[in-house]
Amino acid sequence: MKQRILAGVAAAAVTAVAMSAPAVSEVPLTINAGIGYWHFDGDRRFDDTETPWLGLEYAFTDNWAAEILYAEDSSRFSDGIKADVSTWQVGMLYYTGSYLGDGNRVRPYLAFGMGEIDIDAGAFDTVETTANAGAGVRWMLTPRFGARLEARLLHSLDENENDFLFNAGVNYYFGTVSEPAPAAAPAPLDSDGDGVTDDRDQCPGTPRGTRVDSVGCPLPVAQVASIKLKVNFDFDSSVVKEHYFADISELAAFLKRFDDLQVDVEGHTDSVGPENYNQQLSQRRAQAVVDLLVNQHGIAASRLEAVGYGEARPVTTNDTAAGRAENRRVMATLEVEYKE
Repeated sequence: MKQRILAGVAAAAVTAVAMSAPAVSEVPLTINAGIGYWHFDGDRRFDDTETPWLGLEYAFTDNWAAEILYAEDSSRFSDGIKADVSTWQVGMLYYTGSYLGDGNRVRPYLAFGMGEIDIDAGAFDTVETTANAGAGVRWMLTPRFGARLEARLLHSLDENENDFLFNAGVNYYFGTVSEPAPAAAPAPLDSDGDGVTDDRDQCPGTPRGTRVDSVGCPLPVAQVASIKLKVNFDFDSSVVKEHYFADISELAAFLKRFDDLQVDVEGHTDSVGPENYNQQLSQRRAQAVVDLLVNQHGIAASRLEAVGYGEARPVTTNDTAAGRAENRRVMATLEVEYKE
């Protein structure tokens, strides 16, 4: 009768486990149920037999849990007398520090504790205190549902006999389980390698090394334009020679292209003559070039400034005629950065 009751309880437990929803109050309890096999000590003169079993486990930490286990079935003595055999065991389970196997689902464990074994054969009835020790492995099929295999030795402290209980079963965990980490989103592609990902790149296919803006489109390329004017003068003269008119026209075209430039036109002399006179002469020379730019080419006078430096800034020696000819000059040098 007891066997049928336990078998019914075990079946009901397994069914409840299979149908339980994760919404059950999450306490660190595991219900275990399955089929075991008794291998009795030879001195008992008992036939080995199968038995259903049921257990309840409470986890203190990831490694330690307390368990109560109950098993009951009938067997026969060697003389044919039938006897009911039941046991309950209370003890601890120690799981190894990390999961093993494919998918981190398998955990070996050790079991040890105390309990009783009850043999009831009508007129013969004995209850013996036992110490148990064993080992097993748990395979978690899901974070809550798994399977278990175990071998356990039950040593009778009263009769000094050793019985083995091998069991296999299923288990269901009611505690908190970690949600699987969401799959990492793939890194955004940057097909043209310009530092702007494809989902934001409004100018795909930019050549390697091209400087781009925040949406992947090429930045304007900075360019530099420059021009240098040099006009030399005869001794004690501020008249611009005709062969310099083409150079002055090029400067005018440059100023029209970059119409926001301001220009200093510098006049210079050699060292012959009084310094004060040379200062005035250099100013007249610079002004002569400015007048041509304004009157012949339409450059606004407000953009031009004639500056005379006299003899203060020679570019070569004044000790020779050739050197003095080089120093009698008007200079204008312009450089501008622009973007196409």
